[in-house]
Amino acid sequence: MQKIRLLDAKTINKIAAGEVVESPKSVVKELTENAIDANAGSVTIEIKEGGISYIRITDNGTGIPKEQVKEAFLRHATSKMSQIEDLEHIFTLGFRGEALASIAAVAQVEMLTKTRDEETGTRIVIHAGEIQELEDAACREGTSITVRNLFYNVPARRKFLKKPATESGYVSDLVNKIALGHPEVAIHYINNGNTVLHTAGNNDPKTAVFYVYGKDAANSMLPVSYHKGEYAVSGLIGKPEFCRANRNYENLFINGRFIKNPVVSAAVEDAYKTKLLIGKFPVFVLNLAVEPAQVDVNVHPAKLEVRFKNDDEVYEFFYNAVAKALQETVLIPKAVLEKKPKERLPQAEQQTLADMPKEAAQPKESILKESEPKAEPTANPSKEIPLPQSQGVILSKEEREKLLRAAEKPQTPTSGGRSVDELLKRTPKAESFAQTAVPYRREELKPKEEQPIEKPIVSDEKTEEVKPTEEKQPFFQNYKIIGQVFRTYWIVEQGDCLYLIDQHAAHERVLYEEFMNKFKEERVVSQRLLTPLMLQLTPMETEVLRRNLALLESFGFELEEFGEKYALRATPYLLQNPTEVGFFTDILDRLTEERISNVYDTKILAVATMACKAAVKGHDVLSTREAEELIHRLLGLEHPFTCPHGRPTIIELTKYEMEKMFKRIQN
Repeated sequence: MQKIRLLDAKTINKIAAGEVVESPKSVVKELTENAIDANAGSVTIEIKEGGISYIRITDNGTGIPKEQVKEAFLRHATSKMSQIEDLEHIFTLGFRGEALASIAAVAQVEMLTKTRDEETGTRIVIHAGEIQELEDAACREGTSITVRNLFYNVPARRKFLKKPATESGYVSDLVNKIALGHPEVAIHYINNGNTVLHTAGNNDPKTAVFYVYGKDAANSMLPVSYHKGEYAVSGLIGKPEFCRANRNYENLFINGRFIKNPVVSAAVEDAYKTKLLIGKFPVFVLNLAVEPAQVDVNVHPAKLEVRFKNDDEVYEFFYNAVAKALQETVLIPKAVLEKKPKERLPQAEQQTLADMPKEAAQPKESILKESEPKAEPTANPSKEIPLPQSQGVILSKEEREKLLRAAEKPQTPTSGGRSVDELLKRTPKAESFAQTAVPYRREELKPKEEQPIEKPIVSDEKTEEVKPTEEKQPFFQNYKIIGQVFRTYWIVEQGDCLYLIDQHAAHERVLYEEFMNKFKEERVVSQRLLTPLMLQLTPMETEVLRRNLALLESFGFELEEFGEKYALRATPYLLQNPTEVGFFTDILDRLTEERISNVYDTKILAVATMACKAAVKGHDVLSTREAEELIHRLLGLEHPFTCPHGRPTIIELTKYEMEKMFKRIQN
């Protein structure tokens, strides 16, 4: 047996640093969060070679007093808490007091800092945890930390770092999330001497989206503001047609800290259900304000995961917030006819643009639109901000100069700055039909009365907050059916807009809602099994079954307990057929991961398929009267804008866009 020995202090510090500092991205994250905690209004982030050789974070925050500069680099030294009970009141991004000590243990660090009350600042140099220099220095108010040669004294860790271009991509993604989560802070990000991102810091979330994701993303976001009990959420969600093939653009912040949480992701995605194409995910930037006592942030080394005190409350809160925002918006996509864009660079090349020479790199207008033309680089790197110059946006010379001046001085952000809505303001158009709509009835058609669709939320109190207080009004009034093209699409004129309605998608949505309402209104009928089936369940599955026994019985399942085991005696009778026994195990599996409020939610795909097969098809002949009836029934629904599979039912083409096509409008 080998002898037990104590490790020396240097080895301990290097090992401990590896838990906090994994890569250049970790260094940028910790130092930038410290700057935000210091009430900085402006933060400049500069890296070289992916941050491996050089990182500098400069802020205009409160700074560190001279007598505390050395203590700031000691392990577990922090100004944000003094005892474990303080975790229930922590609103800062950092609190453990490990970042500076860990970074200084594995790199060459230089810090300049000055408080408002001090005449001179302080300069400290630390290499591998050892103080090399400590002296007075002239510097601005705030803190500037330079980190060189990361992991130079830990070769085992340094060799596992990725290529500079890859590490640069990780840092860029992090900076984007910081900018989205803190629109009140002006973020200036410089990569190898090139300005990649420069936000305004005007505390407008849509402006932050504009600078990070581009004009098209900002135009496609809907505001969210919802409060209930101890929870309050604000931010932006993307329109259903603005979606992605992965969850990389789901941005959730809790009290300003970026986190990943499957409960919140499931809630938001369920609120979009039947509004997105299969395999697509929503885009959102949401910030949850909650008392720290309701959430445990000290469960992950990088603070990337949290635990909520009540997951069910959080799920229903986010579902209601997103569903309410979607329900209050007219979700008809507009047909925008553009010239053929330039060929888009592969994703890998986009991430390495910042590593190119200054004259070769081009600033990124939008990372979400898959075919956006690239803008020409500006002559001055300090002015390389994504000015809105593309289609439909016209800025005067004075407006452009004002915007550039604001970008050059991010140290004094104000809430009164130009919002992205002003930057993206288009030529005035006629009022939307949704703003002028009044109740419309065609007595001779006598359309069937539609019943409101239940939300997958059981509580009546929570359901009331999702539904609008006023009676839902039809969107069309005084419209005129022009005709049909390709025997599939109906053309409807109203005001200064033409609307193209896909007869198959429209009828599919109408039938889907009718089927779902019928199933939900009728009592679930059970089909008894000839021979009870003994269930072979794991201990975890048995516990899930016990917790949800009443819910499963309300679905139409009949269960009988035999000691520690259960027997299945009956299954629900749905879709004019008895369900198979495997349907029960599918629901039980879902209950371990998801939250469902009624058995029909598990049959959404089946109901959507039924509606699709029963609906009129493209090229089926419909009379004008039948089209009028279909359109009237469609627009009386709560969610008429997509079919159950997420395809749009209605497309809007404005007079303004048509006149641009015919060159009646020059821009």
